[in-house]
Amino acid sequence: MFARTPFVACLGMLMLAQLSAAPTDAELKALRDGFAARTGKLIGLRAGNPPGISKKRPPLKPGRGAYTRHYGFSVLRYALNASWLGEQEDEVNRQLAEYAQYYLDHPKGRDDRDSFYWPTDILCRIVEFFGGAGTRAAGRVRPETEKLLHELMFAYCRNNSRVADAEFVKSKTWHVHESENHHIQGFSTCWQFARLLAREPAWRERTFDDGGTPEQHRVAWTEYAKEYCRERVRKGLFVEMANKGYAAMTLKGIYNFHDFAADPELRRLSAAVLDLYWATWAEEQLNGVRGGAASRVYQGHMSQRRSGDAIGRFADLYLGRGQEIAPRDTQYTMLTSSYRWPDVVMDMALNTPGRGVYEIRQRRMGLAQPGHHGNPDYRFVLGAGAGGILRYTYCAPEFVLGTAMIPALPFEKWALIHSQNRWHGAIFASHPDARIYPQCYAGKGNTYNQQWSVQSKGALIAQKLPTAKGAREMRVWFSRKGLTERVERDGWVFVVAGDAFAAVRAVRGSTTWEAADPGGDWLRCTDQWTPVILELGRKADYPAYAEFQKAILANPLQVAETALTYQTLAGTRLTLHTDHSKVPEINGVPVDYAPAKAFDSPFIQSAWNSGLVHIRKGKREHTIDVRPR
Repeated sequence: MFARTPFVACLGMLMLAQLSAAPTDAELKALRDGFAARTGKLIGLRAGNPPGISKKRPPLKPGRGAYTRHYGFSVLRYALNASWLGEQEDEVNRQLAEYAQYYLDHPKGRDDRDSFYWPTDILCRIVEFFGGAGTRAAGRVRPETEKLLHELMFAYCRNNSRVADAEFVKSKTWHVHESENHHIQGFSTCWQFARLLAREPAWRERTFDDGGTPEQHRVAWTEYAKEYCRERVRKGLFVEMANKGYAAMTLKGIYNFHDFAADPELRRLSAAVLDLYWATWAEEQLNGVRGGAASRVYQGHMSQRRSGDAIGRFADLYLGRGQEIAPRDTQYTMLTSSYRWPDVVMDMALNTPGRGVYEIRQRRMGLAQPGHHGNPDYRFVLGAGAGGILRYTYCAPEFVLGTAMIPALPFEKWALIHSQNRWHGAIFASHPDARIYPQCYAGKGNTYNQQWSVQSKGALIAQKLPTAKGAREMRVWFSRKGLTERVERDGWVFVVAGDAFAAVRAVRGSTTWEAADPGGDWLRCTDQWTPVILELGRKADYPAYAEFQKAILANPLQVAETALTYQTLAGTRLTLHTDHSKVPEINGVPVDYAPAKAFDSPFIQSAWNSGLVHIRKGKREHTIDVRPR
């Protein structure tokens, strides 16, 4: 196992091994105190680099502005990086002025949902740190440049920020525009642009198209943001659950609330969301890879590998890993933030063996109000029927297996940002890319409401839903990295995954193998409606691989016309009604899709809609309380 000393010098090894005991207070302090040095090192990797500005791309669709997301990121990450290092001031100001003037001259690009506001969190940090009132090096952004940036901020807010959109008494902030990450990217940009304009004499009395001043908009969006943070703590965090890419776009606005809000309550509430988010990440990750069910995970590399894991890269930087990789895009917001993980979260992330074997249950939002399941106006079911999703994860030091258990409802009952490309299955400690998961083939498109499932501990049964959209044949992914010794016996496929065993069976029809070079192989099912069973075991519980196989083959399996019943290695009876007529059952009890707790694990406890969360590991504790004061 991982050596206790020297701790800091060995941090880079943590991708391959974890601490065998809980870290000491001194070790955590060293890790936290080293954050600034790591920031300097990472930003320093781009020292002296030329701007490297990306080209503006053609519009994504006719009638829209140029696609400029990559252009915007390239300008702003260059400007922040160089300004942080005190380099290339003339070029930084030239690039920022060109950036501002381009968007002033091209309103379609400025208002395009896929282009402008994606990197504005970085733009705001540049002004906050290096503008005339900069807190790090005032004046590196020169007055004439800052004036152009203020003009751009006003132009954007003038027709994109509306006080009426900051309503939260009725919506409870669960009326979501475009998608979850788009929604907060938009309103956090309006909040901070209004904040920056409100402190400038030349702008504070001017009005936007709805008649409000920057200060009035700042106040409205501040109150909205506070309720937004409270509601995410109360109701299970985000609809785009556990997404490793879009979540970075969602969190960046919350980081800016934390760092720049004048309102101390907004700073406190934004820290609460970040604490809870990272705690839920830490309790179900192995070697920096999060397991469990996720939404909006596109087929291909995003499903199959750690690559593209922006959230994992965020975590690496907190934990002292990935020191040789220059930062990109949203990483600059996290790197330059004052937010730090609580000790208990770092403990959970570092000491995987110390977490033991346990279950996680979370109640998540996803049910849509009638007529509001898609763009641009998502509205979620509130009240007693809120949620509709039991997100269940089973964790061991060797693997993480998880799914989102849902009823077999029509496609239109779910918000698309929940039902799009749901992912469930297993990840393994044997390799960051090691995984097994069932997935319906989507071709070049997306799937919606693809499968339903039932899981208890290390056993999962999944089946394609008849109300799915874009879903074709059922298949199961087996990675090549981290999985070895594949054996097929009596309809089951067995593999070894480091210190774990896995077994997969397509219950109906035959199967064939399809190589997917270079990452892995698909087990293709000829019957698209077949249930698929995935069960995992720990090597520590079986004297040999053959004994695990023997135990699986001995498990009772009953296949009737309308139901499948399987008794797991733990002795639990799982029943899936394959005609989708009834709720799945665990030991004869129907799955409860609206449990009393929003978060229920050995480490995180919170009653649904309470706003009070207790996070514990060993002697370390952290309480989150967003209840009204």
